[in-house]
Amino acid sequence: MKKFNDIWVFIETTNNQTKRVGLELLAKAHELAQEANMKAIPVVCPEGSFAPQSIVAALKSAITDEQPFAVLFGSTPLGKEISAGLTAAMDLGIASDCSNIIYRKSEDDFMFIRPTYDGKLNATITLKTYPQVGSFHAGAFPLNDKTPDMDLNKKILSIEEDPSLIKSRFIEFLEDSGLADSDIESASVLVAGGRGVGSAEGFDLLRELAKLLGGNIAASRAAVDEGWISKDYQVGATGKTVAPKVYIACGISGAPAHVVGMKDSEIIIAINTNGAEPIFDIADYRIVGDLHKVLPELISILKESRK
Repeated sequence: MKKFNDIWVFIETTNNQTKRVGLELLAKAHELAQEANMKAIPVVCPEGSFAPQSIVAALKSAITDEQPFAVLFGSTPLGKEISAGLTAAMDLGIASDCSNIIYRKSEDDFMFIRPTYDGKLNATITLKTYPQVGSFHAGAFPLNDKTPDMDLNKKILSIEEDPSLIKSRFIEFLEDSGLADSDIESASVLVAGGRGVGSAEGFDLLRELAKLLGGNIAASRAAVDEGWISKDYQVGATGKTVAPKVYIACGISGAPAHVVGMKDSEIIIAINTNGAEPIFDIADYRIVGDLHKVLPELISILKESRK
């Protein structure tokens, strides 16, 4: 048996709350650990704010000492920066922006699955360096209400700020309500609009419905390209990957590049005037009709039910 062992998951937090992508990865790591006779280890930073370069240095030191079999990251801005810095510092390979990971007992390694060609195909990636490093979008492994124990086998990094490593420093966090609003990966309900919404003003209907359902809005690339909504809300191969409990696709045709970013939603509801659009092939519930007539009816029913 090779000296490498255990599966580490780098855990990110916001306002002392664990990001969902970390919980999803930890739950998946527990599954893999059972198959491979290893342990799943949540790796967290101590309280405080640290430069990414210092976190990379701490991870490198810990990996050198303990030699995990694999280290998994969320495909977040911080996760991408640290995983890239770590693999460069340790001369490791990396499988980035993956949608799945499989343990191969015959090879005693992991096989990473990554969407390619706008989600039309999946590429398989194997790494010959250890630890094996991969990053994954939020929603790749839906939790299904089974939240893993964050304290089980938890490892807290020992981080020391080295001025020679620091190229940037955290000064303060300025609350940006717009940025928080566009955190669509964490929403349990998403009301998404495509070209069929027709205008920027058309998204007001989607916002009203999303608010009533306790969710958020999202969009296809077509709506973003039209300039109706910020790219922060874009779902798909060139946007974000989501897996809410309910995804309501309004005026979205269902191109493969969009579907790859939302296909793992628990329930998909499609509203479109054209019943032959591809989105209906994956929808659990189908409404053939004009969203500008359907949504006001839904909104009215929800308001009435709450009186």
